[in-house]
Amino acid sequence: MEANSIRYILLAVLSVICLLGLTGNLLIVAANFMKWKSLKSLQTSEKILSSLAISRGLYFFTILMWNFFFRFFPKLAHRIIVLSVLYILNMCTFYSSLWIATILCVFYCVKIVAYNYKLFIILKTRISTMAPWLLQASLLISLICSLPFGWYGYHVKLKKSSNGTTENMMEQRLATAKRFNERFLVFAVGSFPPFLIFCAANLMLIHFLLMHTRRMRGNESNIQSPNLKSYFNVLKSMSLFLLLQIMSFICMSVFISGKLHHFDFSILIGRIILCSPPLFHSLYLISSSSEVKKMFTLLCLGLFRYS
Repeated sequence: MEANSIRYILLAVLSVICLLGLTGNLLIVAANFMKWKSLKSLQTSEKILSSLAISRGLYFFTILMWNFFFRFFPKLAHRIIVLSVLYILNMCTFYSSLWIATILCVFYCVKIVAYNYKLFIILKTRISTMAPWLLQASLLISLICSLPFGWYGYHVKLKKSSNGTTENMMEQRLATAKRFNERFLVFAVGSFPPFLIFCAANLMLIHFLLMHTRRMRGNESNIQSPNLKSYFNVLKSMSLFLLLQIMSFICMSVFISGKLHHFDFSILIGRIILCSPPLFHSLYLISSSSEVKKMFTLLCLGLFRYS
């Protein structure tokens, strides 16, 4: 009974996190949509940010569906097709979120960093036109990299169908360790390139902002000047973005590698940890955007009037 109570508590916590993440990212998309509706155009950064919010929203939605189906329809846990589809969708949304976050960071880096290298000059003039193609390519790459995870549903089915003899248990442990190693290699192939590009672009941007703010503080007597405050805000945002993205990548790597496999409630605890960094970043984006705050206020007023 105590184990069931802990499981229900963890399920409730995970559901609340996913609902908050889904709602927050929908607010970001809705605010950008209303801005596009009034201005008939959006900046490239806002388009990429909307794509990131959609991808993250779908990531939270797939985890919600996973918990919903297996909680209320436990027979679905024995269907290989359902397991494979859910694994593919879950990894595809994770990969796409990672790639789109990388594109967003590269865009900020190219637009803000003022280096006189030929590559930077070319990217500055073409990055806005390249962004839609990069987003489409990232979705295709994410789908391709997530397809191998569909085989994991077959392994889960084999694991549940094995008997409990000592010999079979040893074989099962060896097969499980091998499967986790193979799964981590597949994960590394799909996630390491965008993660390394993200870190390189973000660190380059942070270094440039630090150097630039130091020069501005030396040249300006008023530390509260608008220009200096805006650079500090960008520096804070990108530093937080880097920290949360590193946390998310490390958590996903540990989860995929099966290091938590032998702990009780490892799947639920792992998913709670996995969902926390993108949730915190989404909430930060909401708190730092006046358009999203306005959309949130309108939503609350609408719910209050409806109730």
